[in-house]
Amino acid sequence: MRRCLGAFLCLSLIFVMGCATYAHKISGARNLFEMGQYDSAAAELKLLADKNDNDRLLYLLELGMVYHSAGKYLDAINAFKEAEKIAVLNDYTSVSQEVGSVILNDSTKVYKGEDFEKILINVYLAIDYTLLGQWEAALVECRRVNQKLDVMISQGKMPYQYNSFAKYLAAALFESQGEINDAFVDYRTVKKWMGNFAYLPGPLMRVADRLKANQELETYAKEYPAQKKYALPKDHGEVVLLLEQGRAPYKSPNPAFELIPQFLRNPSSYQSGSFRDSKKIASASPEILFDIEDTAIKELDEKMALITAKKIGGVVAKRAVAYGVGKATKSKDAELLSFLLLRLTDQADLRSWVTLPSNLRLARLALPAGRHDLVLDMVAYGGPREVKRWEKVQVKPGKITFLNYRVFE
Repeated sequence: MRRCLGAFLCLSLIFVMGCATYAHKISGARNLFEMGQYDSAAAELKLLADKNDNDRLLYLLELGMVYHSAGKYLDAINAFKEAEKIAVLNDYTSVSQEVGSVILNDSTKVYKGEDFEKILINVYLAIDYTLLGQWEAALVECRRVNQKLDVMISQGKMPYQYNSFAKYLAAALFESQGEINDAFVDYRTVKKWMGNFAYLPGPLMRVADRLKANQELETYAKEYPAQKKYALPKDHGEVVLLLEQGRAPYKSPNPAFELIPQFLRNPSSYQSGSFRDSKKIASASPEILFDIEDTAIKELDEKMALITAKKIGGVVAKRAVAYGVGKATKSKDAELLSFLLLRLTDQADLRSWVTLPSNLRLARLALPAGRHDLVLDMVAYGGPREVKRWEKVQVKPGKITFLNYRVFE
């Protein structure tokens, strides 16, 4: 018995000495990613993902984000699809892992993913298919977002988990493909969820007009009196910019109880932006459609009572195990040492998808058909600064061209 207990204590000590945090394991890849060294970042993440450990879901999510930002959309899709499969498998609870997480810590369990992270897998799949021009596949992913949201809502999740970004993207895709009825349905849903979004009134009124939904059009005209013009001239098309801004919040031990996590904000130096054509025919300000930072913080706050109760229960369980060691060895010192070792193994679970942006924004420009040089300016405390230029973007009559960019500031 004593040998078994001694082995257990040694294993606990080894666990404490050898345990590296998730943030530490991917710090190199994350730094390479933010410096734009995508190939090197991907190489490091692939090595981690091949280990098939408890954090494999996260490695794949980070890898997908690196490929996405590098413009390697097919590789990103493959990584995100694999991550989605693992997220489904990880939803099943392992009793042995649950016991281990109580006695030791949550890193002994496979990472299941936060609810908002699971939603974002399909959001990014939709974005990547859109950027590849695979409209049907993009719409399938938008519908999967809706299905996941429906399940979450049925389980009593909070309304902040509505994702207007995916719904608006679906509406724009339907409109671009001439499926006006479906576009109208989705634009109306966005109105319910986020009726004050700057780029909603024009498309909503335009599709209502095309469908001869005169009563609703009259209602919208009263609700949005500033939207005087909504029809798109026959020789015009549109450009939609999908902008990812900032860095996601990161988890840190809560100073009130260090065994539970809290999300801390990553402040952005950019206060606003302007998306325009180089000849200043039109300009638009990218507006937030999905605030990842606020969603992450609210979601964790909702679960805090359960997390806290589990951690308190874990402290009690550790005391019980230590008491058993002391009783078996007839040594108070062994009991105290056992409890201290078990406490040293415990820590807040600080794992999260760290390469995410702080928010997803959208801007929409109507331009004459033809080729245009487009510019993204971001405004910080020192004034506006050009951060991206697209040369000779093709605008087609009645169609929507989609662009994507990520800014870290």
